[in-house]
Order: sequence, then structure tokens, then C-alpha cells
Amino acid sequence: MTDPSAIPTTSFATTVSSRGVVLVVDDQTTNIQVVGTMLTREGYEVIPATSGAQALQRMAARQPDLVLLDVMMPDMDGFEVCRRLREHPDTSALPVIFVSAANDTEAMMRGLEAGGVDYITKPFNKAELLVRVRNQVDLQRARETAARVLRERENIISMVAHDLKNPLGAIRFSAQTLAELKPGQESTGSELIQHIVATCDQVVGFVNRFLDRRAQEAEMARITPVRISTTQIQDMLEGWRRTARRKNITFSLHTPGQAVNVRGDLLTLGQILDNLMSNAVKFTPLGSHVAADMRVDGSRLIISIDDEGPGFSDSDHARMFQDYMRLSARPTGDESSTGLGLAIAKRGADRMGAELILQNRATGSGACARLALPLWLDD
Repeated sequence: MTDPSAIPTTSFATTVSSRGVVLVVDDQTTNIQVVGTMLTREGYEVIPATSGAQALQRMAARQPDLVLLDVMMPDMDGFEVCRRLREHPDTSALPVIFVSAANDTEAMMRGLEAGGVDYITKPFNKAELLVRVRNQVDLQRARETAARVLRERENIISMVAHDLKNPLGAIRFSAQTLAELKPGQESTGSELIQHIVATCDQVVGFVNRFLDRRAQEAEMARITPVRISTTQIQDMLEGWRRTARRKNITFSLHTPGQAVNVRGDLLTLGQILDNLMSNAVKFTPLGSHVAADMRVDGSRLIISIDDEGPGFSDSDHARMFQDYMRLSARPTGDESSTGLGLAIAKRGADRMGAELILQNRATGSGACARLALPLWLDD
């Protein structure tokens, strides 16, 4: 029998597909090859494991969408593997299909009682196996999508409630104080009224930004790529020079030696660059420098924006593209921040087929944003 440690995490040459990831567990490598090849041809990514212990280890490193699990294995049988998956919160809902030569009713019942969602007997029918795999993967991905949407909505509600609570509390306090003023305190009353108006404007501004963001999402869903020149991109970036100057920040812009065109949506690209430049200027200390650069790299135009701010913390990297998520850095000029800019930029880049990467600068302090846009190639 082949040593389990000798089998690589992925032994089937295939590109990662959106079809799904399937962990195939069997102590017979021949069976893994047969099932793995079959699934790979259908567009699935296959992770092999030749023992229960190896299966649990590989699931800890990367969780699949589905597990095809043999029953009769040495040391730890499939029933025990499934029970352990059900006991762990991260894998408790992971679908498991038992694949076994044991076709008696007792074995099937044990598999379902252990937490399996299905049971297939060997030798199996190829078409039947593929249908059952597809159904379970699709169901799992639908559940994950629903859970993610629910989490996003809960986060939105939480952030909206948080951002509205403080200004509404301030309005209530000012109104209550105003009602308790005595004759002769007109100047104090005027200040309170001004504070109420300013705070109301703050609340309205937040609501408007929230609604604008929803409108932008709907608009970005209907993107039609057009030809965008580097001259147009240069104009978008140059528009931030005056804003930088107000904070005594110097701004430099380097453009490629020759004019090229990229594929994208003009409005979406403008929103992305505005958000990236806004962050660069917002978090860069007064008197520092922001640099933008455009260069052609193969079939892409790379737009880089480097600042001299604090950069990103380890926790920032895991949540920088989440809605309403304020990162560790704080604006250096008392600018406002809704925590939406980077999330909007990332969604816009994805819809245009572009790549957006944010990271700390390799040398010195600060952050760097890299936006890679596909070139417009004439037929």
C-alpha cells in the first residue's frame, strides 16, 4: 500500500474550478485515481487522502465542498471520520457521501446515523455518482452563499446602528438641553441649534452615502466594457493633486512611454481610483508624499498608488474588503470614513475583470495599491 504521506495534497493536474472542491478518501490509491480522474474531467478540484487521519489533517488546511468517504479503512473507518467531522463546528455541516462495497442495510443505516447525507455502493454507476456529487456540491455552495449574505446583512445592520446611535444621541442631548434653557441664555440656545443642524447633516450624509453605495452596486452589475485610454486615467489621478496639496502632501504621477488603452467601465474605474487615492491622501501624514505610477506589463496595465501612511496591520489584511469595516489606520486630517471605499473598489475591479491587491510597501512605511487592468487588444 502506498504511504499516505507520499500522495500530494492535490494529485490531479487541473486548474482550480468554480465547480467545486471534493475530498476523496480511500485507502486504495487505485480507487482515488479512478474517482479523482472522473471528477477532474467534470471540472472539480480533487483533494486525495488515503486514511481517515490524513483526511482530517487536510480538511484542517483547506475545507472542501464535499467529502467522498470510504467506509472500510484501517485505524479509523469512515463512520468514525464522519462522526469527528460532525463534532467539530467548522465541519459539522459539511456534506459526506459514503462510497463503500458494503451494500447491506445495516451499513447504510450506520452511515446515515454517523451523519452522512448519502450512501453509494461499489461498483458505482459513473453517471449516478456525478449527479449525486453535483447535487450535494450545489446545495453546499447555496448554503454557504446564504450564510454569507446573512452575515453581510447583519454586519450592515450593526454598522448602521452604530454609526447612527452616537449622532442621534447627541441630537437628543442638545434638544433636551435646549428645552431646559432659561431666559437670557439665547446665545447658548443658538449654539445648540447649530449643533443639532450639523449633526442632522452628518446623519443625512451617512444615509445618502449608504444609498449611493446601493445604487452603485446595481449600476456596476450592468457593466459594458469600453476602451479607456491612459490619458483618461491620468486625468482621473491628476484630479487628486489639489486635494493632496491642501494637506501639504506632494503628489507625483508617472505614465507609460506610449499611450495604451484598457478594457473597463469608465464610471467604475473612476470610483475605484477615487477610493484608492482618497485612502492614500487620507492616511498619509501632512508633509509626506503620494506616488502614482502606470506601466504596461504583458497584456495588462498596472496602476500603482503608494503612500507613506501606517500601512496595514495583520488583522487588516483579513477584513480590508469587507463592508463597513474600518481598518487600524486613522485619517491624519480628521477626514470621515464609512469603511465602504475598499469594498466598493474590490467589487468594481472584480466586475471589470481587473485585479486589485493591497499590501504594505516593501521598503519604508506605507501602503501600496496595485490595480491590474486588461489591455484593449484590437482584433
